[in-house]
Parts: sequence; C-alpha cells; structure tokens
Amino acid sequence: MKGKSDLRKWLPMTHDQVDSGELQLTHEFPTRIWGSRRSATTLAADALKNQSQPLRLKTRTVIVLLVASNVLGNFTLSRGLHEVGLLVSFSPWPYIHAFVNPLVVLGVLLLIVWLISQLSLLSRVDLSYVLPVTSVSYVLTALMGEFLLHERVSTGRWIGIGLIGLGVSLVVRTVPRTAQLLHKFGDLPCEAAQ
Repeated sequence: MKGKSDLRKWLPMTHDQVDSGELQLTHEFPTRIWGSRRSATTLAADALKNQSQPLRLKTRTVIVLLVASNVLGNFTLSRGLHEVGLLVSFSPWPYIHAFVNPLVVLGVLLLIVWLISQLSLLSRVDLSYVLPVTSVSYVLTALMGEFLLHERVSTGRWIGIGLIGLGVSLVVRTVPRTAQLLHKFGDLPCEAAQ
C-alpha cells in the first residue's frame, strides 16, 4: 500500500513541475517523494562531496607536523649538542655519550617524526611541491636561532630567508599533485591531495 500512496504524492508533484516548464530530478527528489528528511541518495551525495576534505586536511596537517618537527628537532638537537661540547672524533664514544643528553635524544626523536612525515607527504604530493613548501622551516629555524639560541643572523642571511619565504608563498598557491594517484589494488584513480 505504501507504494500506491508514494505514487499518489509523486504524480501531482511531477505534474506541477511539468506545467511550470521545469522538472528537477536531483538527489533530493526521492526525499521529497517519500516525505523523509534525508534519503540514502542525499547521504551518499554528501559523503562524495566531502570525500576530498579529509585528504586535504591530512595533507595540510602533515605539512604542519613536518615543519614543526623539523624546526623543533633541529633546535633541541643544537641546544643539546651545545651542552655536550665539540664532537670531532673518529671514535664513536663521544657520539654515544651525546645520547645521554635528554635534549639530544628529544631532537633525534623529533627528527624521526620529521622523516616519517616527509615519507607520508612524498607519497601523496609532488616533490616539487613538498620541498619548497616545507622550506618554511628554514625561516622558522633562523628565527629560533636568532631569538632563542642568540645567534647572530647577518643581513645577507635575512635577505635569503626573505626570498625563501616569498618562494614558499608562491608555491603554496599551486596544486600539490599534478599526476593522478592510483590505488594500490587496481587502476582506479584517487583524488589528489589539495
């Protein structure tokens, strides 16, 4: 009986649309016919529309993680090695001794996170996008060196760092992936990370 009542609702609606000169068959049409709030087609359309959103978010998140772990890893490693002292030796013992310093260990761990983030990012976007975008870490490293490690950064370095920042701002505006990615199990293309 439900099918007949649905048909009774559908016919006048369709007749009104035909008389008005427009017949809109969208993913919302079954929802209006059956009187429900959301149909499976609406949910599927929303899922497809938002399918690329997590991938974009993940790519941006990985870029932030990569830059942060690189800057903080190099900073803590430098800070720890300043506490350890000079390590100019062919013997492995001074280098092994350096790993007693907690800042050195933390720096190495952060750089491991950087490496894993780099691998993840390179697996999804172009190398010509990854390296320029993540070079913002050079700018942040110079700022940390100047203000936290009290290193003197010359005017020439600041000009170079400014040019790097300009290059990063230009590359960020491009598409991260120029070639289609293929799924691991088949030839189905998946959406590029943007």
